[in-house]
Amino acid sequence: MIYSAAGSVTSPARSNNEDSYRVGRISDDVAVLIIADGLGGCPAGEVASAVASDSMLESMESTDLAGSADADIISRIYWAFNKANIDILRNSMEHPEHEGMCSTLTVAVIRNEELFVGHYGDCRCYLVRNGVAECLTEDHNLAAQMVREGRISREEAKTHYGRSSLINCLGENRFIKPDINRYDIISGDCVILASDGLYSLMDENMTRDISEHRNNVEELVRVLLERGDSRYAKDNATVVAAYVERP
Repeated sequence: MIYSAAGSVTSPARSNNEDSYRVGRISDDVAVLIIADGLGGCPAGEVASAVASDSMLESMESTDLAGSADADIISRIYWAFNKANIDILRNSMEHPEHEGMCSTLTVAVIRNEELFVGHYGDCRCYLVRNGVAECLTEDHNLAAQMVREGRISREEAKTHYGRSSLINCLGENRFIKPDINRYDIISGDCVILASDGLYSLMDENMTRDISEHRNNVEELVRVLLERGDSRYAKDNATVVAAYVERP
């Protein structure tokens, strides 16, 4: 059985929430989690994230996720990302006021004991197991790239100006190549998708909250969004969580 919950709050420092999320329940053992973050420096960020989320959900729900081979699911996710990208570009052409809009996009497909993660941008996917939250995605921004190149430390990256400079996002190029990976999951695992406005607040207390509430996703989402609504939040906070329970 998969239990899921999601929510989003607008930061006190922002007047508009450009995050978007979707949850698709295909069956008791198959679920699709989606999160997207429209670029605030571009027009219609909230439209871009909604288009990306809706397109991805439609693509996943029209796929036989329960009966498909692993390779077919990975191919479908790749295709769905490119379709979402084209949908954003098409919307920009049809609505001149949306020209230049962009969005990040991350999707997690949970199927029995398998987890497929597709990622493009700087939202994150975490796998929580035995009290430890492991980030499964790499941020596609300048600061993260500088860390990978050894130019700055991970600690320096937390406050580096390059955190707000994306190197990958939907709506910029005609074709994209998202990161897609498959993982094994077990009963008791919790999968969390988070926007940068939420994970930027990550500290020991938030890690403890995630560990304590991982088997009650509605409470987990409530606790995390309380942090996103605090006076310390600089950006909108969005979270999608799913808890996997097997007999």
